[in-house]
Amino acid sequence: MRRPGAIATDAPRFGWHFREAQQAFEIELRDADRKEVLAGSGKVLAADCAFVSLPGLQLAPRTAYSWRVRCWNALGEASQWAEAEFETGFLQMDEWRAQWIEPVQSPVVPEISVDARAAAMGDYPIVPPEERLHPPQMIRQSFLVGQEIGRARLYITAHGLFEILINGRAITDEIFAPGYDAHPHRLSVHTYPVTEFLHVGLNAIGITLADGWWAGRTSFSGDSANYGNRLGVTWQIEIDGEVVATGDETAVAAQGPTRYADIFIGEKHDARDEIPGWASAHFDASGWTPVEVKPRDVTGLVPFIGEPVRRVMEFAPAEVRRTPNGELLIDLGQNIAGRLRIGANGPAGTEIIFEHSETLDAEGNFIKNIMGRNKDQTDIWILAGGGDETFEPRFTYHGFRYVRVSGYPGKLIAANVTAVVIASDLDSSGSFEVDHWGIHRLHQNVVWSQRSNFLSIPTDCPQRERAGWTGDIQLFAPAATNNMLVHQFLSRWLENVRAAQAPDGRIPLIVPDTPSFARMMPFASQAAAGWSDAIAIVPLVLFDRYGDLRPVADNYAAMTAWLGHARRLAMDGIPERYLGEPEDSPARERQRHLWNTGFQFGDWLAPSTVSADPMSMWNAARLTGGIVGSIFYYRTTEAVRRAAGLLGDVAAEAELGQRAAAIRQAFSSEFIGPEGRLDTALQGPLVLALAFGLIPEGSRAACSAQLVELVEAADFHLDTGFLSLPFLLDVLVEIGRKDLAYRILLQDTAPSWLYEIAKGATTIWEDWRMIGADGSPRPLSFNHYAFGAVDDWLYRHVAGIQSVEPGYKRVVLAPDPDSPFGHVRARLETPIGPIAVALDRDADALSGTVEIPANMRADLRLADGRLQPLAAGKTSFSLAVE
Repeated sequence: MRRPGAIATDAPRFGWHFREAQQAFEIELRDADRKEVLAGSGKVLAADCAFVSLPGLQLAPRTAYSWRVRCWNALGEASQWAEAEFETGFLQMDEWRAQWIEPVQSPVVPEISVDARAAAMGDYPIVPPEERLHPPQMIRQSFLVGQEIGRARLYITAHGLFEILINGRAITDEIFAPGYDAHPHRLSVHTYPVTEFLHVGLNAIGITLADGWWAGRTSFSGDSANYGNRLGVTWQIEIDGEVVATGDETAVAAQGPTRYADIFIGEKHDARDEIPGWASAHFDASGWTPVEVKPRDVTGLVPFIGEPVRRVMEFAPAEVRRTPNGELLIDLGQNIAGRLRIGANGPAGTEIIFEHSETLDAEGNFIKNIMGRNKDQTDIWILAGGGDETFEPRFTYHGFRYVRVSGYPGKLIAANVTAVVIASDLDSSGSFEVDHWGIHRLHQNVVWSQRSNFLSIPTDCPQRERAGWTGDIQLFAPAATNNMLVHQFLSRWLENVRAAQAPDGRIPLIVPDTPSFARMMPFASQAAAGWSDAIAIVPLVLFDRYGDLRPVADNYAAMTAWLGHARRLAMDGIPERYLGEPEDSPARERQRHLWNTGFQFGDWLAPSTVSADPMSMWNAARLTGGIVGSIFYYRTTEAVRRAAGLLGDVAAEAELGQRAAAIRQAFSSEFIGPEGRLDTALQGPLVLALAFGLIPEGSRAACSAQLVELVEAADFHLDTGFLSLPFLLDVLVEIGRKDLAYRILLQDTAPSWLYEIAKGATTIWEDWRMIGADGSPRPLSFNHYAFGAVDDWLYRHVAGIQSVEPGYKRVVLAPDPDSPFGHVRARLETPIGPIAVALDRDADALSGTVEIPANMRADLRLADGRLQPLAAGKTSFSLAVE
């Protein structure tokens, strides 16, 4: 984090980029006014420049610091000092002094689904939102500041979403704070600098609370009150280390112009009832209602880490037009997660309705493609009248490209509309360009789906569920690291995973876990291979891509507990076909090493297993659950073994190595036939078994040939589901069939990435046939990042950027001379510095340039496989094309 305002540790690590080859460094830490050196490293002879610790460092809470670093180059010359600042937040929440306050309110009425099909298909009573939702709550409090202000900070969290004004001014551009956590285990406390917003004398703070994830509708079921049914807030303002204001009985509350605001359903705002100046110091609040003061309670409070949610992008719509049936339609030209900002001028009381959708029907008319309970995605704006007005919802967002507008006064033009993209504000970490229209668009679609679904947590889709499915992120995490800096984002999510872990080690299928989902779908309380395994796989992805061992160390206990749970399920489960076998038979014995019973998703949504019947999505689970469960049981055992080795747990590493060997042997005996081929007719299990090393050397040729046969039988289409797709193209390259990898990548009929793009996709689809050949859409999500995991292959194989030591300390540049692309451009920010690759191919050679940062070891892989060392800076090369 650059200049973070409230880190949650007393022993931070430091990092920098040095333009020259670093031979040594020195760090100094000072207090905020830079008068006193509190700690220093002295001159350290090392090239380290990421995650560097200061030995013995222990910082004070809620304190400002500055630090500086200088480096020495290979000639022994010292650089100038580079300086930065940071602050600590609460390090121990028992120092929290504020009480909770709640406005007088009607509790949210729980809307509970018990039938999954009814919730999904819309077979339930529909009650208008205004009859069952309640308005956001506005709270204000005046307080005195009696001394000159040096440094002032506001610390705050809430049950519900909060928006803050001090003396009538917005203090932050963050939205949707405090964010989505594994309630009730965690609730993030945010820190805001407010020095410039306060003055000596009377001040006022105004806080608006809305249901958000706490009390609003969320997850597949669309149930309300998943975590609580009342809104509340706790906050305190500190000036120069002294607490000068906390929420107490002097605070008052009222309901404002927003009639309701639900994060799923939408927002209704009546501008006629806006209250000018309500958060100013001298506002007359005599008619407002006193709040209820609740006891101080720090249960679950944690300092917020990572990047907040913001408006990360704005753009004009592509078109405003009438549909064939005459309805007014806004077409953004791009599927997004966000909302509209729109201007209008009309009579008081004019009601304008905005309905959001991702697609149109075959004739080009508006339809709502997301079915289900409370998936309205509808905003309503009532004009105050009297001039130009602007509306943007504040406590909701939608997944959409198209908006049907009803009741707009006058002529709506594109200049009056702004698309507001909402996401966690993650820095870009990479770019990829290629001269193939479809593959270039594919990469853009992956980035858009990542942006849409990295919103407080990694979600599956921004409209139907917004759920933190563990399987989706474990398979997409490598691709995610290329496009955005996700170290803190995923570390925060992993903290939520640990908080949600059951005492028996089980990892929920979605995190944060929503009670309504578990009520409605019995399998939700189960674990599943490839999904729950995220706790072991994602930390190692962060280690490999960033070179930081801390995520592995932080999650080691959780991953070993999860593996213990999986092992118990494996040892206790016996497939029905073996129940008649003697208990000491080899067949029964090897079942103890295979996780092939109980609930599994298997290779979810493998294309050949899915038909028009919505229930066909479960076919992959039925057909592949046992073999895929066993494959991922092996993979996770190997992952935890590796983690043990990295952390120096030698005994665990050895024991897990023995377990992995036993699983590998059992897998071979159970699933590989006498001809050395895998017992499956689907690509996915073969891909996974080959990718993870479960196929014995003597059977690899036969299994490789079997995979090629299946690809050919599918007319050179992919037939891989969620879990196997990230490995398909790599495995084809490894078995010597690079030609098939490219043929699948460039396939333009369904199922394929280019089919989606030919049908107008601007994000990654949940299903390969979201739009049929006749233009008819399916009622599923057009914005899932899972099948975009192929983007990692584009960086590694097409651009050739391959990290061979954690954190890109050593890199091999391996551009493919046989690539079908003429021009490729890629850039990747690493912990050491940026890598840039430019490739140009003609009939005779692949020529290019590569830029390597100082302090990175890098080699160029030549056409014959030899490695040629690369110097820091820019290097040109040419590889012969055969």
